[in-house]
Amino acid sequence: MNVSLADQPSIAGNHLAQQINSNGYAVIENFVDPSDLRVAQQFVSDAIARNNGEYVGFSGTKDLGGTFLADLPQDPSFIELCRNIYESGVGKPAPDVNFYQILRCLSGSEAQNHSMMFHFDSYVLTALIPITVPAHGMPGRLVIHPNTRNIRKTYLGNLVDKALVDNPIAQNWFKKSYQKGADNVLRLTLKPGNLYLFWGYRSLHTNEACDADAIRATALLHYADPHADSRLKQMLRRH
Repeated sequence: MNVSLADQPSIAGNHLAQQINSNGYAVIENFVDPSDLRVAQQFVSDAIARNNGEYVGFSGTKDLGGTFLADLPQDPSFIELCRNIYESGVGKPAPDVNFYQILRCLSGSEAQNHSMMFHFDSYVLTALIPITVPAHGMPGRLVIHPNTRNIRKTYLGNLVDKALVDNPIAQNWFKKSYQKGADNVLRLTLKPGNLYLFWGYRSLHTNEACDADAIRATALLHYADPHADSRLKQMLRRH
């Protein structure tokens, strides 16, 4: 599927939301300009080299100057697209909130520690842009159990879900199910420069590991925390 931001955002957003609901994800191919992608790839390569070939992570945009990732969260077309995907998928007006953005650069011995950990995101919509994908060995595919839960009415309900997932017994079961080739699991080989969209809050997901001498770098922009106003969440953050 290929949807351009040159389309009317509301039309594109509705179409993408339908794809996510039906297929578990949607993709806009060649979303990033090739020259912008090369700059981001060099940024990742340099960052990993400075860290002796090991994992590097960035939160927010303040350290990403010179790359398209520094500007994307403020891009009006991208914001409008995500808002319309949210409204089409959730059936409510989109909140006026910023993205929570991270850049994960897997490499070296630490790559294994940041892989195959199944989880639910705290935000409704996840937008993932692969920057660098291994050209050999294990490609670090995106693994998704699509749309396995609804948006919980309370933050407490969300905490219960996460407690049931974030424990050794559950993680071992998910991994064994994955290794057996469960039919309801998506395994997506990512292409640098594409934009992948899925309901990160609703979908149990993770990434496969990559070889220690390879680099797997992905930018993730998360949109709309349904429990942002929860008093329980705010109280727990203070302690």
